[in-house]
Amino acid sequence: MNRHHENELSATLAAHVRSTDAVPEDANNRAQIKLTARMQQARRPARAPARAWWAVTATAVLAIAAIIAGPMLSGGGNAFAAVQAHFQHFTTLSMTITQRYGGKPLQTSHTLVDARGIVRTDVGDQLSVIVDAPRGRVLTLLHEPRQAMIATIPKNEPVADDALSWLDDVRNFKGQATPLPDTRIIDGRTARGWTLEAGGTTMELWADAEGLPLAMRQLGGGELEIDYRFEFDQPIAPELLSSDVPAGYTPVAPDED
Repeated sequence: MNRHHENELSATLAAHVRSTDAVPEDANNRAQIKLTARMQQARRPARAPARAWWAVTATAVLAIAAIIAGPMLSGGGNAFAAVQAHFQHFTTLSMTITQRYGGKPLQTSHTLVDARGIVRTDVGDQLSVIVDAPRGRVLTLLHEPRQAMIATIPKNEPVADDALSWLDDVRNFKGQATPLPDTRIIDGRTARGWTLEAGGTTMELWADAEGLPLAMRQLGGGELEIDYRFEFDQPIAPELLSSDVPAGYTPVAPDED
Protein backbone atom coordinates (compact mmCIF):
# COMPACT_ATOMS: atom_id res chain seq x y z
CA MET A 1 0.00 0.00 0.00
CA ASN A 2 1.59 3.26 -1.06
CA ARG A 3 1.64 6.32 1.17
CA HIS A 4 -0.94 8.07 -0.97
CA HIS A 5 -3.41 5.25 -0.48
CA GLU A 6 -2.48 5.06 3.17
CA ASN A 7 -3.09 8.73 3.58
CA GLU A 8 -6.43 8.39 1.79
CA LEU A 9 -7.39 5.49 4.04
CA SER A 10 -6.40 7.43 7.07
CA ALA A 11 -8.50 10.35 5.91
CA THR A 12 -11.52 8.04 5.42
CA LEU A 13 -11.05 6.50 8.83
CA ALA A 14 -10.62 9.87 10.33
CA ALA A 15 -13.84 11.05 8.66
CA HIS A 16 -15.67 8.02 10.00
CA VAL A 17 -14.38 8.68 13.47
CA ARG A 18 -15.40 12.27 13.17
CA SER A 19 -18.86 11.23 12.00
CA THR A 20 -19.34 8.98 15.02
CA ASP A 21 -18.35 11.80 17.33
CA ALA A 22 -20.48 14.44 15.61
CA VAL A 23 -23.55 15.71 17.50
CA PRO A 24 -26.65 16.61 15.44
CA GLU A 25 -27.68 20.23 15.61
CA ASP A 26 -30.92 19.59 17.54
CA ALA A 27 -29.53 16.92 19.83
CA ASN A 28 -29.01 19.31 22.72
CA ASN A 29 -32.57 20.55 22.39
CA ARG A 30 -34.00 17.06 22.32
CA ALA A 31 -31.93 16.04 25.30
CA GLN A 32 -33.08 19.09 27.25
CA ILE A 33 -36.72 18.36 26.43
CA LYS A 34 -36.36 14.74 27.57
CA LEU A 35 -34.61 15.76 30.78
CA THR A 36 -37.27 18.36 31.59
CA ALA A 37 -40.04 15.85 30.90
CA ARG A 38 -38.45 13.28 33.20
CA MET A 39 -38.03 15.82 35.99
CA GLN A 40 -41.67 16.90 35.69
CA GLN A 41 -42.80 13.28 35.65
CA ALA A 42 -40.82 12.63 38.81
CA ARG A 43 -42.44 15.59 40.60
CA ARG A 44 -46.01 14.92 39.35
CA PRO A 45 -48.22 12.83 41.67
CA ALA A 46 -49.91 9.82 40.21
CA ARG A 47 -53.05 10.86 38.32
CA ALA A 48 -56.30 9.75 39.90
CA PRO A 49 -58.56 7.61 37.74
CA ALA A 50 -61.12 9.63 35.76
CA ARG A 51 -63.98 8.19 37.80
CA ALA A 52 -62.38 9.35 41.05
CA TRP A 53 -61.83 12.83 39.61
CA TRP A 54 -65.49 13.11 38.63
CA ALA A 55 -66.53 11.95 42.08
CA VAL A 56 -64.44 14.65 43.76
CA THR A 57 -65.78 17.30 41.38
CA ALA A 58 -69.39 16.23 41.90
CA THR A 59 -68.95 16.29 45.67
CA ALA A 60 -67.56 19.80 45.52
CA VAL A 61 -70.42 21.02 43.33
CA LEU A 62 -73.01 19.49 45.64
CA ALA A 63 -71.33 21.06 48.64
CA ILE A 64 -71.45 24.51 47.03
CA ALA A 65 -75.10 24.02 46.07
CA ALA A 66 -75.92 23.01 49.62
CA ILE A 67 -74.26 26.13 50.99
CA ILE A 68 -76.21 28.36 48.60
CA ALA A 69 -79.59 26.67 48.94
CA GLY A 70 -79.27 25.55 52.54
CA PRO A 71 -80.87 28.52 54.34
CA MET A 72 -84.07 28.22 52.26
CA LEU A 73 -84.38 24.49 51.72
CA SER A 74 -83.42 23.52 55.24
CA GLY A 75 -86.29 25.50 56.68
CA GLY A 76 -83.97 27.42 58.98
CA GLY A 77 -84.74 30.58 60.86
CA ASN A 78 -83.89 32.88 57.97
CA ALA A 79 -86.28 31.02 55.65
CA PHE A 80 -89.20 31.24 58.05
CA ALA A 81 -88.40 34.90 58.76
CA ALA A 82 -89.02 35.55 55.05
CA VAL A 83 -92.42 33.89 55.40
CA GLN A 84 -93.28 36.01 58.43
CA ALA A 85 -92.24 39.18 56.61
CA HIS A 86 -94.98 38.67 54.01
CA PHE A 87 -97.61 38.55 56.74
CA GLN A 88 -96.15 41.62 58.41
CA HIS A 89 -95.81 43.88 55.36
CA PHE A 90 -98.55 43.21 52.83
CA THR A 91 -100.77 45.72 51.02
CA THR A 92 -103.64 43.27 50.56
CA LEU A 93 -104.15 39.68 51.59
CA SER A 94 -106.80 37.49 50.03
CA MET A 95 -107.73 34.19 51.66
CA THR A 96 -109.99 31.30 50.75
CA ILE A 97 -110.85 29.48 53.97
CA THR A 98 -112.33 26.00 54.10
CA GLN A 99 -113.43 24.37 57.35
CA ARG A 100 -113.42 20.58 57.42
CA TYR A 101 -114.54 18.06 59.97
CA GLY A 102 -113.47 14.46 59.54
CA GLY A 103 -112.15 15.40 56.13
CA LYS A 104 -115.54 16.66 54.91
CA PRO A 105 -115.98 20.35 54.01
CA LEU A 106 -118.34 22.26 56.30
CA GLN A 107 -118.05 25.82 55.00
CA THR A 108 -115.97 27.88 52.61
CA SER A 109 -115.53 31.63 52.99
CA HIS A 110 -113.41 34.32 51.39
CA THR A 111 -111.62 37.03 53.39
CA LEU A 112 -109.88 40.20 52.22
CA VAL A 113 -107.55 42.16 54.49
CA ASP A 114 -105.76 45.39 53.64
CA ALA A 115 -102.94 47.33 55.28
CA ARG A 116 -105.37 49.90 56.73
CA GLY A 117 -107.01 47.28 58.89
CA ILE A 118 -110.20 46.80 56.86
CA VAL A 119 -111.46 43.22 56.67
CA ARG A 120 -114.16 41.80 54.42
CA THR A 121 -115.50 38.27 54.78
CA ASP A 122 -117.90 36.68 52.29
CA VAL A 123 -119.74 33.53 53.32
CA GLY A 124 -121.12 31.92 50.22
CA ASP A 125 -123.53 34.11 48.28
CA GLN A 126 -125.65 34.96 51.29
CA LEU A 127 -123.61 37.11 53.66
CA SER A 128 -120.79 39.67 53.63
CA VAL A 129 -119.30 41.49 56.62
CA ILE A 130 -116.97 44.49 56.27
CA VAL A 131 -115.14 45.53 59.43
CA ASP A 132 -113.87 49.09 58.88
CA ALA A 133 -111.73 49.88 61.92
CA PRO A 134 -110.44 53.24 60.59
CA ARG A 135 -114.04 54.52 60.31
CA GLY A 136 -115.29 52.70 63.39
CA ARG A 137 -118.08 50.74 61.71
CA VAL A 138 -119.16 47.27 60.66
CA LEU A 139 -121.31 46.76 57.57
CA THR A 140 -123.28 43.53 57.29
CA LEU A 141 -124.86 42.70 53.95
CA LEU A 142 -127.62 40.13 53.45
CA HIS A 143 -127.55 39.59 49.73
CA GLU A 144 -130.77 37.70 49.07
CA PRO A 145 -133.09 40.25 50.72
CA ARG A 146 -130.71 43.06 49.71
CA GLN A 147 -130.46 44.44 53.23
CA ALA A 148 -127.61 46.28 54.94
CA MET A 149 -126.94 46.86 58.62
CA ILE A 150 -124.35 49.26 60.06
CA ALA A 151 -123.01 48.97 63.60
CA THR A 152 -120.45 51.23 65.26
CA ILE A 153 -117.22 50.15 66.89
CA PRO A 154 -114.34 52.13 68.45
CA LYS A 155 -112.25 53.70 65.70
CA ASN A 156 -108.89 52.17 64.85
CA GLU A 157 -109.33 49.38 67.37
CA PRO A 158 -109.21 45.89 65.90
CA VAL A 159 -112.32 43.84 66.50
CA ALA A 160 -111.73 40.52 68.20
CA ASP A 161 -112.03 37.92 65.45
CA ASP A 162 -111.12 34.35 66.22
CA ALA A 163 -110.96 33.59 62.51
CA LEU A 164 -108.04 36.04 62.13
CA SER A 165 -106.36 35.73 65.51
CA TRP A 166 -103.80 33.42 63.92
CA LEU A 167 -102.52 36.32 61.78
CA ASP A 168 -101.12 38.19 64.78
CA ASP A 169 -99.84 34.90 66.18
CA VAL A 170 -97.79 34.27 63.02
CA ARG A 171 -96.64 37.89 62.76
CA ASN A 172 -95.34 37.87 66.33
CA PHE A 173 -94.12 34.29 66.47
CA LYS A 174 -90.73 34.00 68.24
CA GLY A 175 -90.46 30.25 68.68
CA GLN A 176 -89.00 27.50 66.53
CA ALA A 177 -90.78 26.64 63.29
CA THR A 178 -90.03 23.01 62.48
CA PRO A 179 -89.47 22.25 58.77
CA LEU A 180 -91.61 19.48 57.30
CA PRO A 181 -89.66 16.74 55.49
CA ASP A 182 -91.47 16.80 52.14
CA THR A 183 -92.37 19.39 49.54
CA ARG A 184 -95.77 19.93 47.92
CA ILE A 185 -96.98 21.36 44.63
CA ILE A 186 -99.44 24.20 45.30
CA ASP A 187 -100.89 26.11 42.35
CA GLY A 188 -98.07 24.79 40.18
CA ARG A 189 -95.32 25.92 42.55
CA THR A 190 -93.04 23.82 44.72
CA ALA A 191 -93.74 24.63 48.36
CA ARG A 192 -91.80 23.95 51.55
CA GLY A 193 -93.65 23.55 54.84
CA TRP A 194 -93.19 24.30 58.52
CA THR A 195 -95.16 23.33 61.59
CA LEU A 196 -95.46 25.65 64.57
CA GLU A 197 -97.40 26.07 67.79
CA ALA A 198 -98.89 29.53 68.20
CA GLY A 199 -101.89 30.86 70.08
CA GLY A 200 -102.64 27.40 71.41
CA THR A 201 -103.04 26.06 67.85
CA THR A 202 -100.92 23.82 65.66
CA MET A 203 -100.34 25.25 62.18
CA GLU A 204 -98.79 23.85 59.02
CA LEU A 205 -97.61 26.72 56.82
CA TRP A 206 -96.43 26.32 53.23
CA ALA A 207 -94.44 28.82 51.14
CA ASP A 208 -92.66 28.90 47.80
CA ALA A 209 -88.90 29.24 47.25
CA GLU A 210 -89.10 33.02 47.74
CA GLY A 211 -90.83 32.64 51.10
CA LEU A 212 -94.24 33.69 49.73
CA PRO A 213 -96.94 31.95 51.80
CA LEU A 214 -99.26 29.83 49.67
CA ALA A 215 -101.30 27.75 52.09
CA MET A 216 -101.87 26.97 55.75
CA ARG A 217 -103.72 24.37 57.78
CA GLN A 218 -104.90 24.88 61.33
CA LEU A 219 -105.45 21.78 63.40
CA GLY A 220 -108.22 22.61 65.85
CA GLY A 221 -108.14 19.41 67.85
CA GLY A 222 -110.20 16.33 67.18
CA GLU A 223 -111.18 16.11 63.54
CA LEU A 224 -111.56 19.84 62.88
CA GLU A 225 -109.22 21.37 60.29
CA ILE A 226 -109.19 24.81 58.68
CA ASP A 227 -107.41 25.21 55.34
CA TYR A 228 -106.26 28.57 53.94
CA ARG A 229 -105.08 29.55 50.47
CA PHE A 230 -103.30 32.91 50.20
CA GLU A 231 -102.81 35.59 47.57
CA PHE A 232 -100.76 38.64 48.44
CA ASP A 233 -100.92 42.19 47.09
CA GLN A 234 -103.51 41.52 44.41
CA PRO A 235 -105.56 44.52 43.19
CA ILE A 236 -108.92 44.78 44.96
CA ALA A 237 -111.83 46.94 43.80
CA PRO A 238 -112.26 49.76 46.36
CA GLU A 239 -116.00 49.15 46.73
CA LEU A 240 -115.35 45.68 48.09
CA LEU A 241 -113.72 47.22 51.17
CA SER A 242 -116.15 50.13 51.57
CA SER A 243 -118.37 50.22 54.65
CA ASP A 244 -120.92 52.43 52.89
CA VAL A 245 -124.29 50.87 52.07
CA PRO A 246 -124.08 49.82 48.42
CA ALA A 247 -126.68 50.87 45.86
CA GLY A 248 -129.74 48.64 45.79
CA TYR A 249 -129.54 47.66 49.49
CA THR A 250 -132.03 48.76 52.14
CA PRO A 251 -130.55 49.96 55.45
CA VAL A 252 -131.85 47.98 58.41
CA ALA A 253 -131.50 48.95 62.07
CA PRO A 254 -129.28 46.62 64.10
CA ASP A 255 -132.14 45.61 66.42
CA GLU A 256 -134.60 44.99 63.58
CA ASP A 257 -135.50 41.41 62.61
